Amino acid sequence: MFTGLLLILVAFSYVASLLLDFKFVSPYATLQEDLVYLSEHTQTQMISSYAWLATAVITLIAIPFYIIVFRKSLKVLSYLNGLFMVAASAGFLMMARMGMDLQQDMVVILGEGFEQAGDQVKLSLLDQFRQEQFYRRLGSSCVGLFAIGLSLTRLRHRRFPLLSMILLLVSGPALIFFNWYDPDHLARTGAMAGIIVGVVIFSVRLINKGLSVNSKG
Repeated sequence: MFTGLLLILVAFSYVASLLLDFKFVSPYATLQEDLVYLSEHTQTQMISSYAWLATAVITLIAIPFYIIVFRKSLKVLSYLNGLFMVAASAGFLMMARMGMDLQQDMVVILGEGFEQAGDQVKLSLLDQFRQEQFYRRLGSSCVGLFAIGLSLTRLRHRRFPLLSMILLLVSGPALIFFNWYDPDHLARTGAMAGIIVGVVIFSVRLINKGLSVNSKG
């Protein structure tokens, strides 16, 4: 039961991070437009970083409980899924760290005068932002891998919700693909929603009845 509650908490923390996520107005903006927009929304960017940090920590806390519940029945798959969760947590942690560093540097530059900052400083800021985006894609891709691995649970637990399996099996690869092909595509948003719904359905089933007669997760 506790494992199911933790996984629901992870899912909702992911939703909260997405809602508080810092996004530029357009993916086709110029360097100057990007930095000007960032300079005007430093507080929003910091809140986004803290939200992703919370998601990383909650995900990390849930890992041992997930492995304890499924290590006997899923064997290697439980550890593999745990590894995907660790990687996702690490990706979001690094993303949050880069975001915080970026926000702090921007505050210092704004104090000195943004217009006075040289091109090298601005390029350094943009590089930090690009690293944050890389860790965002990496962390989300590991979420997609976890979704695929979680869907395979049905191979060993026939009481695993069929709808959850379908959502996870379809949304996982879709999220990975669009993370790197077109992160702003609507299909990526749909894939994230599918994974969240799939995890929640699985977690509710785990809380209410478990996946087997002897399950106590």
